[in-house]
Amino acid sequence: MRVGQIDRVKRQLLRQAVADNLDTIRGLPPRALRPRRRFVRIFLRRAPLVIIPLILTSLAFLSNTGVTAKAIAPAPGIAAQPRVVHASVAPMLMTDTLPVSASAFPLSVHRVVLDAGHGGTDPGASSTSNVSEKEITLDIQNRLSALLRKNGFEVVVTRSDDRLIPLRERAKLANGSTSDIFVSIHVNSIPHPNNHGVETYYLGPTNDPKLTQLAAAENLTSGYALADLRKLLDRVYADVRRDESQRLATAVQLQLFSGLRGVDPGLENWGVKRAPFIVLVATEMPAILAEVGCLSNDREAEMLRSGAYREQIAQALFHGIHAYASANDAPQKKGT
Repeated sequence: MRVGQIDRVKRQLLRQAVADNLDTIRGLPPRALRPRRRFVRIFLRRAPLVIIPLILTSLAFLSNTGVTAKAIAPAPGIAAQPRVVHASVAPMLMTDTLPVSASAFPLSVHRVVLDAGHGGTDPGASSTSNVSEKEITLDIQNRLSALLRKNGFEVVVTRSDDRLIPLRERAKLANGSTSDIFVSIHVNSIPHPNNHGVETYYLGPTNDPKLTQLAAAENLTSGYALADLRKLLDRVYADVRRDESQRLATAVQLQLFSGLRGVDPGLENWGVKRAPFIVLVATEMPAILAEVGCLSNDREAEMLRSGAYREQIAQALFHGIHAYASANDAPQKKGT
């Protein structure tokens, strides 16, 4: 071996010895044992840079190709495991939180819940001519029920006689019946006896103190506790049911006013309004509350005593329900 080569080897060995001594002083293991650990550390540091893009690319591919839950369902006999979506991935998997349009669900109406307001020890509004709201609403309910059944609808009633049914029980009965819509029938009473009109409510918040007071009065016999309040209030803002309820209320109000003003020229159209009545909050289907008359007006109170006028109210309510149901049953053209 040449002298130059020998010197280079000596210098290399000396550098390696110095490096080994420094590593020993630092507490590091011998270099012969470190290459694999070094590779593992490098892999663990850099693997996320490769694995995470691969996962996200796979998720995007599955979403774009329309892979459904059915396609990746577990085999028969194997229990499905709950899916956990981590917060870091969730924003990519969640859809926009836009309100759902009710037009996406053109559902038929077959079964209707009719709710005659008040009853039993709760007479509701009353007039100087000794006629009570509970009596009028039950009679109109029975007349409307006959009209609906005659025209192919199924009908469920919350009370069939003069009994006080708590609002909670009315909602429970309605929800258990798997009905399509809920119509509560009431008669109004206002501080201005010279005025009278019809109005229809659907579920929603209101900043009108008079409507809040009216809702509080109607909700007195609800049967709900304060612990139920949060759950009930969450339903006030449900998009699709609220929109469908508004459509139903609009159809019914139109028929009520147009059907009754012919025999009562002084009748006022008080329109469609939102209010948090318990029977509207607690029911799970599109629901409305119709104020079909005004007992504080003596002339209208006298008319409400008449079976013929109650029949006209029932007819108007039927036409409103039928118009709403017919609109839902109408065939939807592709692309409209």
